Amino acid sequence: MTVQKIHFLLLPGFSLFGLTSMLDPLRHANRTQGEDLYEWQLISENGGLISSSDSIEIMTHADLRAIEKCETLIICSGSDPDVVTTPAVLAFIRQQSHFGADIGCQDTGAYIAAAAGILDGYRATMHWENYETTQDAFPNVAFVEELLVIDRKRFSCPGALSGLDMMLYLIKSQYGQELATRVADELVYTHQREHSEPQRRSLQIRLDSRNPHLIDAVNLMEQNIEEPLLIAELAQCLGISDRELERLFKRHLAQTPKAFYRQLRLEKARWMLQQTNDSVTAVATACGFVSLSHFTRCYQKQFSKPPSKER
Repeated sequence: MTVQKIHFLLLPGFSLFGLTSMLDPLRHANRTQGEDLYEWQLISENGGLISSSDSIEIMTHADLRAIEKCETLIICSGSDPDVVTTPAVLAFIRQQSHFGADIGCQDTGAYIAAAAGILDGYRATMHWENYETTQDAFPNVAFVEELLVIDRKRFSCPGALSGLDMMLYLIKSQYGQELATRVADELVYTHQREHSEPQRRSLQIRLDSRNPHLIDAVNLMEQNIEEPLLIAELAQCLGISDRELERLFKRHLAQTPKAFYRQLRLEKARWMLQQTNDSVTAVATACGFVSLSHFTRCYQKQFSKPPSKER
């Protein structure tokens, strides 16, 4: 039986949890089968130690110059893929694509693969926090918010535990359901998720409430960030009174709907400041603040620092 070799390309700030969620299923597949089905090699642009998002350094086996041809290459990147992407990394990915490698993307790896130009015309997924900005940057890639996407010789997952789902699928497709189930049992993973499942928990779970008016209200808030609705407009859309909406939020979320809505908009602003190059003024406008000074005061109160210090 031919041993499959997988190269994991680690970029600075990669997720250590995401990496181990992919490596452990392979190790358990070898152990359970009683023979080596998979081999893996950790590689980085310059070799040697590389730091994860947890600031834990691990030793890679080789640098890019030492790798001639990959059978399977998986790109592992963290929250700032644009910062760690270099011409050498992009050239290496293009070279492996030219050689016919199966190329996978974990967490924000799809951003780097898209930047290399090897995802045009493909479907792909990535972590929900970076989804919007990546989608805007690469319109020729069909990005979707799913747990696992497989499109011909490209495959991708949004990071963290979804790497386990991806490796279990690989084991199942190559060696059958029985081995994949035994590996899942070894990892105490009792519920394998569907590929198309959403990356985030439902509002019902996130809010810890089944109240339909509350869930619908928060949905409306999330859909109207740039041009916030008035509380009276929210209540009207829900078919309830302003006072009933106030009571609903205080009972379930211990705050007023106005305060909750402002918090949602500020959290969106914080994400934009961390993940985009938009100016503070542009971020304030995109999050429904008509006054920069008002936005700055609200931001300072919420996060104990001004928006200008977020970068």
